[in-house]
Amino acid sequence: MAYEPLRMIWDYADGPRTGVADHDGRPHYFSCVFDDELGIYGDLFDITPIDEETFAWAQEHWAIWQRWETEAHAGRLSADSHPKYGHFDPRYNELEALLDKAIDRLATQTVRRHGEIRRASIDGELFPGQWNRLEIEWTQPPENAPG
Repeated sequence: MAYEPLRMIWDYADGPRTGVADHDGRPHYFSCVFDDELGIYGDLFDITPIDEETFAWAQEHWAIWQRWETEAHAGRLSADSHPKYGHFDPRYNELEALLDKAIDRLATQTVRRHGEIRRASIDGELFPGQWNRLEIEWTQPPENAPG
């Protein structure tokens, strides 16, 4: 197996929880699995291949967030102006609704994988204020994995 890029991270809490990452060179929605027994998120992910239209929506959604984060890091916007609140760019919420429906529609293709995340080396900023790029290596989960 090889490390592949985490393209978009939509939720992050002590690590990426949802977003888009490549698997076998193709974009997939990922969602980190919560381990009820341990009460934590682990290194298991449900991953769903996404089609070209869904990926285009995801890229547009991500671009809006990147523009907002650039402005927020520069001190020109406050946290309460987050795109999710509809003030920065109303298209953000439209895209989120489209993405949710598409991911639900594609859910029958979801598989569970173990994901090993590491920081990738990069030259310069990904976009203003963003320096870290993460990548993930997918493997089959152990047979005794939760879920």
